Order: sequence, then C-alpha cells, then structure tokens
Amino acid sequence: KITNGTVDFGYNQLALNEYGWWKITNGTVDFSTNGLQFDEGADKWFYFNNGAIDRSYTGLAENDYGWWKITNGTVDFAYNGIADNQYGWWYVTNGTVDFSANGLQFDIGTDTWWYFNGGAIDFSYTGLAENEYGWWKITDGKVDFTYNGLGLNEYGWWYVSNGTVDFSFSGLALNQYG
Repeated sequence: KITNGTVDFGYNQLALNEYGWWKITNGTVDFSTNGLQFDEGADKWFYFNNGAIDRSYTGLAENDYGWWKITNGTVDFAYNGIADNQYGWWYVTNGTVDFSANGLQFDIGTDTWWYFNGGAIDFSYTGLAENEYGWWKITDGKVDFTYNGLGLNEYGWWYVSNGTVDFSFSGLALNQYG
C-alpha cells in the first residue's frame, strides 16, 4: 500500500486497484492468501484466490469454523437451502453447513423434499421416512410423489399412495417385493 509516495509497511487490510480487491499484509499484496479469510477493515469474510477476492466464486468453502456458503466471493449468512461441493449436497442454515440435519428437509430452491443424513443428502436412501406431515416414500434420497404401492419400515408394510403412507387404506394390495 502506497501512502504519500512510500510503502506503508504497517497496512494490513484490503486495497482496491483496477484489477480488484487485494489482501495486503505488511504493505504488500499477499499472493499466498487463498480460501476464506476475515478482513477486519471490511468486517467481512471473503473468498480469496492468489491474494485477490474471487468475486466469481459461489459455492462452499471451509475454514476453522466450519463450511460456509459463499456467494460472489463473500460468506452469505442469509443463505438457507442446499449447496454442493466435492463431498456431496449439504443442508445450509444461515450460511453454514448444518451437520445436524437428518431426515426430511424441504429445499425451496429445488422445490423438493430431500432425505438428509449428517447434513448431507443421502442419495442411497430408499424407504419410508417420517416428518411432521406424515410418512413418505423416499427413492434415491428424495420424496417420490409418483409412487403407489407398498413400502416397508420398522413398523411393517404400508400402502403408499402418491408418495405418502395412506393410513385409511384397507384391503388387499399387490406386494411387488414378494
């Protein structure tokens, strides 16, 4: 950082030039700054790539405090929904991955009910799962509203109509499982 024609070696904040915002450490651009870093001057968390704020980055990034949703290079504390990274699709609450998310959760962005295990969508789960709205048929990690037939859970076999257990059903039903 240049102040009055000389390098200000005490400057440790962000600086702007025609190429973007840069992390300055001891008066010089810190090209080794990568990933999530907090800037005290801006009082914000930014995603850096080789010393510059990477405004093109939108996704998940990890730091010592957890996994965070990044939108255009900044932690998005207002984000609620799902986001993906190399490890899977995750349930995000207030900008951070919620590893306590289990069972059925609705994602407004995909307009889909997903089955979560430890915060991640469990694409391997097929079966019945319960939430406050009832019991649902899950196929490959999401509610299958097209399913009509029998479903099995720890309480036995149930008739499923349009993806939900139909507790009013009585009679015979074909069991495709034998």
